[in-house]
Order: sequence, then C-alpha cells, then structure tokens
Amino acid sequence: MNTLLQDIRYAMRMLAKSPGFTMIAVLTLALGIGANTAIFSVINSVLLEPLPFKNPSQLVALRETENAPGNFPLSGADYLDWQAQSKSFASMSLVGYPQGLSASGEGTPESATVCATQANFFATLGVSPLMGRAFAAGEDAAGKNNVAIVSYGFWQRHYGGQRSALGKTLNLNDQPYTVIGVMPQWFNYPAETDIWTPMDMNSQLMHSRGSHWASAIARIKPDVSVEQARAELLAVSTRISKKYRSADDIEHSIVLPLKERLVGNSRGELLILLGAVALVLLVACANVANLLLARSTSRQREMAVRAAMGAGRWRLARQMLTESVLLSLFGAVVGLLGAWWGVAFLQSIETLPIPRVNPVQVDVTVLLFTIVVSLLVGILFGLAPALQTSGLNLSEELKSSANAVVSATSSGRALRNTLIVAEIAVSLALLVGAGLLLRSFAAMRSANIGVNPENVLTFRLNLPDAKYGTADARATFCKELMARVQQIPGVKGATISNEIALNGQDNGYIKAAGNTNPKLAQQLVEHNWVTPDYFSVFQIPVIEGRTFTEQDEQNGAEVAAKVDALYKNVKDTSKVQVPPDLNFRAVINETMAKTFWPGQDPIGKSYTDPDGGVPSIVIGVVGDEKQGAISEKAWPEAYSPLAEELQFPRFGGFVSLKTAVAPASVLGSVRRQVNDLDGSLAIFRIRTMNELIAENMQGNTLQTFLLGLFAGLALLLAAVGLYGVMSYMVTQRTHEIGVRIALGAQRGDVLRMVMSHGAKLALAGVAIGVAAALGLTQLIAATLFGVSATDPATYATVSILLMIVTMLACYIPARRAMNVDPMVALRYE
Repeated sequence: MNTLLQDIRYAMRMLAKSPGFTMIAVLTLALGIGANTAIFSVINSVLLEPLPFKNPSQLVALRETENAPGNFPLSGADYLDWQAQSKSFASMSLVGYPQGLSASGEGTPESATVCATQANFFATLGVSPLMGRAFAAGEDAAGKNNVAIVSYGFWQRHYGGQRSALGKTLNLNDQPYTVIGVMPQWFNYPAETDIWTPMDMNSQLMHSRGSHWASAIARIKPDVSVEQARAELLAVSTRISKKYRSADDIEHSIVLPLKERLVGNSRGELLILLGAVALVLLVACANVANLLLARSTSRQREMAVRAAMGAGRWRLARQMLTESVLLSLFGAVVGLLGAWWGVAFLQSIETLPIPRVNPVQVDVTVLLFTIVVSLLVGILFGLAPALQTSGLNLSEELKSSANAVVSATSSGRALRNTLIVAEIAVSLALLVGAGLLLRSFAAMRSANIGVNPENVLTFRLNLPDAKYGTADARATFCKELMARVQQIPGVKGATISNEIALNGQDNGYIKAAGNTNPKLAQQLVEHNWVTPDYFSVFQIPVIEGRTFTEQDEQNGAEVAAKVDALYKNVKDTSKVQVPPDLNFRAVINETMAKTFWPGQDPIGKSYTDPDGGVPSIVIGVVGDEKQGAISEKAWPEAYSPLAEELQFPRFGGFVSLKTAVAPASVLGSVRRQVNDLDGSLAIFRIRTMNELIAENMQGNTLQTFLLGLFAGLALLLAAVGLYGVMSYMVTQRTHEIGVRIALGAQRGDVLRMVMSHGAKLALAGVAIGVAAALGLTQLIAATLFGVSATDPATYATVSILLMIVTMLACYIPARRAMNVDPMVALRYE
C-alpha cells in the first residue's frame, strides 16, 4: 500500500508537470466516458432496473390474437371468462386505453389524459397512493364508479399540490368524480396518465366478443412460472373460442412479462446506441494511448535510470498504469458532469420515445458503472505504454545523451499507426451509420403521407354524454362549430373526423361483395368517419367517383338511426332482417380498391361487417392516406359520413383547419369560439400537421441525432489523433528531413513524404471501416426508410469526407516539416 501511495503521488506530480497533455487526455476521456454514462443511465432505467412495483417478476400483460397477424387488445367477454376460469393468477385487472377528456372544477377547464381501470388495478400492481386511498372493491360498477385518483403532476398543476384536493369534485366531460387519492411522483403507468377512474365492469361492452378495446395486467401466483400461466390460459382461451366462434376464427391468449410488453422495440435501438458510444470510447482510448506512447518515448531515459536503481519490470509498468488510471478517473469525474447534463436534457424531453416507467437518472448503479468503466479504460489505454516502458534495453538507454530525442522503435511506430487506422475505421463505421439514418430521416421527412401538411392545424374534442346525450345534440354542436371556425379570418376550410393521418388504429374486418379470396378475411381495414370537407382540407386527391355531400351526411344519419332501432334490445343479432333499401355510402382509398376488387371498377361495389348487416356502397376512390407510421405502407381504408358516428354516445374526434396564415395565429380565435359554444370543453392535442409528422418521427430523429453526435465525436478524436501522430513523426524525423533538404530535396518532396504517410494510414482505415460498416449497418437496416444499408452514395460520401478531414489533420505537421531549417536540423538530436 505504501508503494501504491508513492506511485500515486509521483503520478500526480508528473501529470501536473504536463498540464497541456493532462488536460487533452482528460477531456478526450471525459467525452467517451460521459457519453457512455449518459446512455447507460437510459439503458439501466429501461432494460436493467426492475419495474417499480411489488414483486415485478410476477406481473404479466395479457393480449389476444385475431385473424390478422400480431397481438391485439382484449374483448370484455373473453377477459371475464379468462378471469373466472384460470387458476394460475392471483389477480387480473382490466385496463382501458387512456383518452383525453375535459377536466374542470378548479379554475379554467383543461385537457387531461384519463384511464379507466378495474377497481383492483393498483392492488394488482402492488402500489399505494401517496395520499388518500386506492379504489375499493365494487367501485367498478355503474353508480359507484364516480371516484378518481390523480397523478402527482395533475395534483400539482390543477390543485397547487394542496392536501385539500382530496374529497373535491372533479368534472370529467361534465361527469362529477370525487378525488380520493394522489399517486406518487414516480408512478407513470399507463404512460402520461393524469387521472385514473374505475370502469363499469357491468356495461354492455364487457359482454361483447366482437370489440377488442382493452388491455389487461395480471399477477401470477408465487409458485407458478410465466410458462405455466401461459400454457394454462392458452388452454382456457382455446376452449372459450371454440365455444363461441367458428373453426376459422379461433382467438388465443397471449401472456407476456409486463416489462417485456413495456420495453417493446426499445431494446434493440438502445443497445445499438450503447454499442456506438462504446466505439467512441475505444477511439478515445486509442487517442490517449497514442499520447501516452509518445510521452513514454520521451521518458525512456528516466525509466532506464529507475531500472538501473533496482526497479523491476512490473514496478515500471505499474507506475505507468497508475498514471493512466488516474487520467481515466479524472476523465470520469468530468464525464459525469457531462452525463448529468445529458440526463437532465433527456428528462426535459416530454415526448422522449422510450418507456419511462422508471425515471432516467444517474443513480448508484450508474455511478458504479462509470467507476468500473474508467478503471478498465485506464488499464486498456495504459497497457501499451506500460509494456513498452518495461521492455527497455537498459544499456542502450543509459548510453544515450540526457538531451537526446529517442527514436521510436519500429514496433512503437507500428502500434501507433495501428491505433490510428483503428480510429479511422471506427469513425467511418459510425459515420456511415449516421449518414444512413440521416438519409432515412430526410426520406421520411419528405415522404408522401397522402395529405398536404402545410398550414393545417388539428386538435381533439370530446363531447360529454351528460350534455350531448343525443345524436341531434352532437350533430348540432359539430355544425355550429364548423360554421363558427370557418368564419375566422385566415381559415380556408374546416372538418371533423374520427381520425387524421398518422393517427389510425380504428380498424376491423369486412366482407366484400363478389370477393371469394379467403385471405382477405384476415385483412384489417381502417375506418374513418369524416365531414364532407375532409378531403379538401387535407388535399387528398379524388381518383374515381366522388366524395361526400350534405345529402350523404343526411342519409348516413337516417340509416344509422334506423339500424340502431332494428338492433335495439335484440339479443340474437343474426335474426335481424335488414331491409334491402337500407345502405350506407362509403369512400375508399386506392389500396382498399386494389386489395378487395383487383382489376375491377370499385364504384358501386359494396361491403358489410363479417357477420353481414347493412351494406356500404362505394361512391368514390381517393388517394392513400397513411394512418400508421410514416415508414409503413398505407392500409386499406374506408371513409364514412361523420353523421353515422354521431348516432353513438361518447363521441370524440379531431377538428382540422386549413389556413391561409400561420396555423398558430388562429388558435386563440378557435379557443374563443369553442368557449363561446361550451365553456366546459377543453381542446387538447393541439398540433400542426408538420408537428404531427415530427412527432411520428421522434424515434428516428433521436437515434439519428445521437448516432450523428457520436460519429462526429469519433471523427474529431480520430482527426486529433492523426494530427498528434503526424506531429510526433515530424519531430522524430527532424534530423532526417534536414539531411534530405541539405542533399537537395525540395519542400514539395518533404510535403509529399509526410502527406503520403498520412494518406496510407487514412486509406487503410477507410478500407477496414467500409468492411466493418457493411456488417454493422445491418443492425439498423430495419429502421431505415427509403435507403438501403449498403447505399453506395452514403459510403462514398462518408469515405471522401473522412479522407479530406484526415488529410487536413496531416497538413499542418507537413507544413511544419517543409519549413525545417537544414542547419538547425543537422544539429538536432
């Protein structure tokens, strides 16, 4: 221990003697270690930390299959049967999907994200409110479910963080609820929920098998594994499906660990980013190793003297390793400051596209990670200089003059060159990945989503049943709102719709008349209910036929009312006889026309629900409008008059305005018109279409930004490293250069000599980097859009850019070599 302390004191003195070297090395390492710490803090939060619930390994998410591939929400009747017949679960809890509602009762009405759950939701998770109580048994029944639990953020925002919030009345879409609890600040499930309310577990929707509308969580019994629970529930769901469905329509249960369900596709993207920052750290290590190699060459005589005085090889190596570990620890301290800033920046992004059940923070685990990484890094980049120093030829070094500049050995030169080649190769691989993502980002940004997003403002409204309980009331409000907003100066058109582009997910199956392809029974069709101006506001082209008119709206309302009367209070809907003169009118997109009526004229064709019912007659075909992600293909989509949807309660939809001015400039007038119509309504999810596109691309945007940042860091470090190597080479070869000039070599010859050496290193690094990039970019191939992972233009551009940067890094040392004075150089040792 005394020897170690002595080594540390000596290392501190040596580092203090070279403040420039120490500062460059520490900052270089801080960049690498700080970036790794910041990304690891995200990975630790998302992938490594257990969910912040009681015994989280026992929690699972429940989904079920449909005819289409994938997993889907549950139907209420299936869930109730699973809950009654399964024995592997200690509890199950149904969870609705969060929806925006108007919250009032304290001050100005505001939008709030509300999630309806079964009463045992919090008990199943094993979470208790920070204040107040959770839902009690039986509070998920009609007449008893008028209680609410609010999030910590909503409590602070709406009630000023006062304890008196408990017991107050909170109106959600004009329905009164009593606040009974406040959740802890860390609780964020489902994500971004402001208020939790009990659902009505006795509603008619709970006994329907045709509507898939909810998710569910469950807690497995302690003595049951996930595999056993999955097998038992699969048997239960298969038995139930055979009882109530046809042989071609079997639906199965899906049991996933809750954490797996929440992490989703984030695992791959996060691991790619961790790999990228690890490569940046390796580049930083190579840079510092080169600096230490150069420094150790100038200290060879010092080490020879120490060896002559009795220091063994291990003792000399340990001294060098002590210095390198100290450098890495100093770098870790500075890097941690950067990591804290980076994590704070990530926390400030409200729509960060990663799961945030656990908070992203620099905690004890992250600190331990940083310490371990810094120690390993210190040993890694300090190993080569330590081995070089400990392997000195003692007699040769002691013969040299005290002022001699020791020539680098061929092995030392080879090692430094190898490190530079590796830095360039890693930088190129990262730059290619960033370049591909950047081109993908540009392709997505300019992709045709089927609508013209310029000067379009959108927001959502929900009409409370308490005030708008009839179809006439809902229709009257919508017509009055359209009339008012269209009078606002700068507004060219307005529409109300069930969905807008990039906000789909209201889909189902259809039965197309005249189509016998059995595969189409598994084809989901997106449904959108719109007012007639929808297609003009979004400038969706009409390919064939026509779009809706006011007469179609009226027809839709009348037919929907008649159909509702036919099916009202009927238990066996299959026995209902629909009059042949009843039909809806529909506009379909081009993909639906080609999917269900290939090679035919779709105008006049009809389709119904899978079980029959009232047919919808196709009156027009319009261009494809993307309802999912920008990177996905357009789905088959059918449009119906909004009047049909207004026949049903709980209406909520998008209001979209086409403006001749900046969309944000009309928002104040829109708010006033909505407030004049109904002061209890709040508008929410206010965005322009361009903002909606940016939101849809958030995952790609963040990955592109971070990978580009890491690639830029690697390029900077590689350029600095090459500059250092070339500068050192010029210093080592000063005497040789003087001799060459004295013998007649021109300055251009010296320039070519130095530049050619740098060019060889750069070309070797580019060649290796291209080969590495071809393999590594396959990891991001699935996330690319509009560009392949082997895009020649990207590889060529990045390679040329890297060659230019590396040549610039070589040019300054080469210029210095050109200006060597032969008389000074010939006396240079």
